[in-house]
Amino acid sequence: MDSAIALSVARNRASLEGRRPGVKPLRSRTFPHVAALYGTLARNFPDGSLVLFDHDLRYIKAGADDGGVAGLAPPGCEGKAVRDVLPPETAQALEPLYRGALAGRRAAAEVTYQDRWLLVRAGPVRDEQGTIVAGMSLSLDITDAKQAEQALRGSRDLLQEIIESSSDAIVAKDLEGRYVLINSSAARLLGRPASEIVGRDDTALFPADQAGRSRDADERVRSRGESESAEEQVVVEGRRRALLLTRSPLRDYHGRIIGVLGITRDVTEQHQLEERLSRVHRMESVARLAGGIAHDFNNLLTVVLGSAEILLDDLPRAYARRSDLEEIKTAATQAAQLTRQVLAYSRQQVLAPRPLDLNSLVGGMERALRPLLGARIELRLDLAAPSGAVRVDPAQLEQAVLNLVMNARDAMPGGGRLEVVTRTVMVDEAFAREHPPMRPGRYATLAVRDSGVGMDDETQRHLFEPFFTTKPGRHGAGLGLATTYGIVKQSGGFIWTESAPGAGATFTIYLPWHELVAAAAPAAESTGTPRGAGETVLVVDDEPAVRVVTKRILQRSGYAVLDAPGGVEALDTLREHPGPIHLLLTDVIMPEMNGREVAQRVREQRPGIRVVYMSAYSPEAIAHDGLLDAGAAFVRKPFESGLLLQTVRRALDTEERTATPA
Repeated sequence: MDSAIALSVARNRASLEGRRPGVKPLRSRTFPHVAALYGTLARNFPDGSLVLFDHDLRYIKAGADDGGVAGLAPPGCEGKAVRDVLPPETAQALEPLYRGALAGRRAAAEVTYQDRWLLVRAGPVRDEQGTIVAGMSLSLDITDAKQAEQALRGSRDLLQEIIESSSDAIVAKDLEGRYVLINSSAARLLGRPASEIVGRDDTALFPADQAGRSRDADERVRSRGESESAEEQVVVEGRRRALLLTRSPLRDYHGRIIGVLGITRDVTEQHQLEERLSRVHRMESVARLAGGIAHDFNNLLTVVLGSAEILLDDLPRAYARRSDLEEIKTAATQAAQLTRQVLAYSRQQVLAPRPLDLNSLVGGMERALRPLLGARIELRLDLAAPSGAVRVDPAQLEQAVLNLVMNARDAMPGGGRLEVVTRTVMVDEAFAREHPPMRPGRYATLAVRDSGVGMDDETQRHLFEPFFTTKPGRHGAGLGLATTYGIVKQSGGFIWTESAPGAGATFTIYLPWHELVAAAAPAAESTGTPRGAGETVLVVDDEPAVRVVTKRILQRSGYAVLDAPGGVEALDTLREHPGPIHLLLTDVIMPEMNGREVAQRVREQRPGIRVVYMSAYSPEAIAHDGLLDAGAAFVRKPFESGLLLQTVRRALDTEERTATPA
């Protein structure tokens, strides 16, 4: 094999002398020394990856005689050209490297061969006179290192993608406070491209006081080696934003602190959602309180109104003090209206919902609204076509719209423009998340938009609270918008506001959308006051005064009346009374036994008895709590005697129906 090297070098020398004029001849004693040296190296080099090649890019020597050569010299390659031995892509990568070596240049290249990565270094082989007589390459298997490098690059790219895709602003600073990394969210937050931030410190980017605070915070994190978080209020693009900034020590592989990592989250929307939820919970609490007060007040008004009606019925028309009683009745009626507004806010008002076309309702109000607005306010209706239906109480929704229009009028004392807009919209998940507790779906919207003075955030936070008003002095009871809020909520809808000082206000009502179907016309009410025919009525109410006045109204109209303060006493009365009892008139909310339980127990003893419920709460509210059967006869406190008598008479004249427990 050594002789083969010598012969190859000799051929190469002859080739050089023949083709390259001026090349000095090689001394013959050089060949055996070269052969011996490179033969020994090729046999003993790790991985057998030492290769000698001539000027024709033929293998001269590569590895051991046994053919177990790894790297770029497969067995039997000696004397053959590189392109005839190696795969085309490997040969194409090596040939420029080998030709450069034969031209006197030392270089390296990474090539792939047999699913492995090799680092190939090549250079010239010179004789004693410095003449290039051959080329030599040394290849090292770097597959493991290459795979580790690719994995590292993949991890680095993944980390960069994670950082870039984060909605949080992420920055890194070195020990000198210079920015060395910044993601796109941070660049947007700072209002500068990343190229203008990297390499600079806070002093070059922010006002002196802000830069000083940031520098001090970074120093605390570096010195303590612990993270710290703080919320800051900043102005970004003219809007105040709440930012939660967390600083953490940035450490190298050995755990040494090399800088500070900062992560900033915009929590403005989170705070807004928290404020909305807090407002909803606060208003729910106020609504429950208002409903409870109105319930007790309605019981008192039942007594006042009923007693006044009895006295007025007994006194002659010419009685001198009759006008005083009329004033008492009028005041009681007005007080009942006030409690209805409070109960509307607390969503305990009596509603008569039915499907109706929103455009028809708004269009029908136009003629009544224009005189209320006056000549200096322009009214414009923008009604969507076609619109769907909403299931609401038309009178209550008209009241809600009227309240919004009156509020808009008061916000434009110098005149302006008022728009009432209807639309059909699809609420998506994102909008619903931003407006809890809405759910995605199809809604019909009614918006009232004015060009008035607008409202600040503090006013909007209290806008729908009862008795809250911005009107000076004692003008306005502060129940208009609270009533609107209650009507909308009780109708299954939502109401949102958009406003800013000097920019007007928009109130938008969202109501669940329904297919428009023809509604049956309501049955006409009897105008006369029906009387009893000696039927016996059992009145059950835990309020003595209510019980007394109710009993008197029924007795004066021809009914025999028994009364009891609760369920237990009512059952005792049933056992003690030998004659028939035709109707049970019972309050719903009572201690020990509620009205529904009383009715069930009474029916067990007196099958076929008719039942009428009465309460200061709405039937919807008590039915929701399982205290009222669906479709049960009901009269709302405070009631006028005529309404009570009509309800009792209708129940007695109606054929018996089997009650289905709710």
